[in-house]
Amino acid sequence: MTTTSSREPDILETEKAFLLANREELEAANRGKPYLLIRGAEVHGAFETFGQGVSFGLTLFPTAPFLVRSVLSPEDPPAVKIPVLSLGIPM
Repeated sequence: MTTTSSREPDILETEKAFLLANREELEAANRGKPYLLIRGAEVHGAFETFGQGVSFGLTLFPTAPFLVRSVLSPEDPPAVKIPVLSLGIPM
């Protein structure tokens, strides 16, 4: 009998761990531009807005996953569960 985990694999685990482990240094090095574009364990840019980071990330990595997250709040936001959406019930 095999048991499976209900937890989905996190494709951005490396990026999130890098941000959390280096938060203080990254915050000090990127004052005024809190949004960081991270792929693997490397910062590819610092931006004033989330949208700027995503736009640049799509030009650098059009088919690869990347993380844009504020160094001021690097933790995952709480998951929002909306039963109507997750069950596919039309509204």
